[in-house]
Amino acid sequence: MEKMYRPLFIEVDLGALKRNARKVKNYLGADTGMIAVIKQAAYGHGLVPVAQALSDEGVDFFGVGSIEEAVELRNNGIKNSIFVLTTVLPEFADLFIEHNIVPTITDISFAKKLSKAAVKRNVKVSAHIKIDTGMGRLGAYSKDAYKFIDGVKRLDNLCLDGLYTHFPVADSDPEFTRKQIDIFNKVITQLKNDNIRFNYYHCANSAAIANYKDSHFNMARPGIILYGINPSVNKDLDVEPVLSLKSKVVFVKKIDKGMSVSYGRTFTADKSTYIATVAVGYADGYPLALSNNAKVIIKGEAFKLVGRVCMDHIMVDIGDRNDISIGDEVTLIGKEADSSVSAVDLADWAKTIPYEILSRLSLKIPRMYMIK
Repeated sequence: MEKMYRPLFIEVDLGALKRNARKVKNYLGADTGMIAVIKQAAYGHGLVPVAQALSDEGVDFFGVGSIEEAVELRNNGIKNSIFVLTTVLPEFADLFIEHNIVPTITDISFAKKLSKAAVKRNVKVSAHIKIDTGMGRLGAYSKDAYKFIDGVKRLDNLCLDGLYTHFPVADSDPEFTRKQIDIFNKVITQLKNDNIRFNYYHCANSAAIANYKDSHFNMARPGIILYGINPSVNKDLDVEPVLSLKSKVVFVKKIDKGMSVSYGRTFTADKSTYIATVAVGYADGYPLALSNNAKVIIKGEAFKLVGRVCMDHIMVDIGDRNDISIGDEVTLIGKEADSSVSAVDLADWAKTIPYEILSRLSLKIPRMYMIK
């Protein structure tokens, strides 16, 4: 961890991460491989340390969100297969070959550029094709999938290793998700009837892994569940939170009844109380939407945030607790004694999703890695 004088830091429990990966792997079974999704700095946990820990656990396929992340992994000695889970502009096709990265193919122009680069270097390039069964984002529509895949298949030096799709509502809409699974199966059958086969078929994200066993195929893509957030009520996947966010009290003052706190004067004290100022703010990724609407833990007790979240600070109403002072640790995400605040709690209070809470935590915040 780099030296930081501002008392804000993240603890990442790599032991919990490994245990979560083991649970997911066991749940999937021996016939289903795993692409561990570590995009956007492993959902804020730290790209390289997470990859190293999961590699030690036997995960051999990583999904990232950009070429930059893939190259960073290669530059840090990660030898595992690395798969970029998005489309990339054709002019960057060479980078996949140079760094031995597996691309997603979603359009013919990129596929042609990739083929040309592979022929020039006299190498075969492994790639996955993405089709759209209802996400409405990337890939050829399922009705056009056969024609698109047949066209890509005819290009030289491309090894079509995987076929996949993506679910938008696996956590909330069983009817739509089952329709997508059915569409994906029909595309696979149509291709197999013409002897077009892939080594890997995958569509299950974390929610689908937990809720739809028939979506597992022979590869799945766990993401948020690896980090201890289960997007279902499936008790067979009882995972542990991996990340804690902590800071310290930097100032304490007593305010009188009628005094206000922070910008906009959105909080006015209805009685005299102590206010603790804590070093964290929206510039660190702690959402403005938590203003007057979140809790933190100090000395094992939960206290309410009051006033508007500032760029660098939040204020906490600690009541008559005059034993709380400068330097006391504050848990913003995590557990202390019998109190806990989870990323899911913050997401509920901020009216967002835990994915955003974790992935928006500033990369300037020092990460401390440990195994518990």
